[in-house]
Amino acid sequence: MMFFKLWKHDLDYGLLRKMIFYVLLGFGQAFLFCRGFSSWAAAMSSIPDVGELTETFGNHLLYLFQGIDEYIPSPDEPFDFPSMWLLVFLCGNLLTLTYPLRDLEGIGQQILVRSGRREYWWLAKCGWEIVSSFGYLLMLALGVLSYCLVFRIPIKAEISQRLMEVMIGWGLDRSLPQAEVWLWLLVIPLLLLIFLNLLQLLVGLVFGPIWGFAVNGALLLLSAYWMKPFLPGNYAMFRRSIWVLIDRGMVMGNGVALLIGESLCVIVVGGVIFHRRDILKKE
Repeated sequence: MMFFKLWKHDLDYGLLRKMIFYVLLGFGQAFLFCRGFSSWAAAMSSIPDVGELTETFGNHLLYLFQGIDEYIPSPDEPFDFPSMWLLVFLCGNLLTLTYPLRDLEGIGQQILVRSGRREYWWLAKCGWEIVSSFGYLLMLALGVLSYCLVFRIPIKAEISQRLMEVMIGWGLDRSLPQAEVWLWLLVIPLLLLIFLNLLQLLVGLVFGPIWGFAVNGALLLLSAYWMKPFLPGNYAMFRRSIWVLIDRGMVMGNGVALLIGESLCVIVVGGVIFHRRDILKKE
């Protein structure tokens, strides 16, 4: 089937042949941010009222996706820019930024013309975005795992409630459900990155890659600044989850439904636009 030929082509040229960049970005970020977490945990553990904070594989992953607390604009409270959280997702966007248009100007254009079905090309690119998003986050997780192995940090899935309380600055009213927290770690960041990469693909094909990247950056920054359920980035900040903000936090199920729905909308709208748009006009 032509769709699978196009998809195989994209996985080969757009992922496997660029895997070194996924490894470098994933492992590089993991070591950088994990080192920062280790230094912070050591400094906090030296405070008598805090006590020892245990480092585990699970705690390091949670640290990467903690995000920031709900921001309430105030002259006395400056906005806490979530640089680490933003970089994790924007680097995933950066990896998939230019390949679709480069492919369209090269061998991908020949394949597209021969196939006679623009929908196959578009759906293959969407499938490539999904696999690429998973591949990037997998490299990030493997980077965290490697850091733990190098520095002899326990490879445990345990999420420390005490650590979370120190991060947010207050005590939690109930215990963190380990299984649900891990389900959140495995699902929500992946679904958000898939949506962002699909959105970037659509905007990039219509207006240019830089605009696609800019839209994602603006959406993430707006999510960090404004805690609203219709802004998808909020669901990928654990500090804003219902387990931390019990009375008003983000519910994982709602986030899953929103992100899947938005991704499907992008795929459908992109398919319609791509079918009608003269994408070969430059030639």
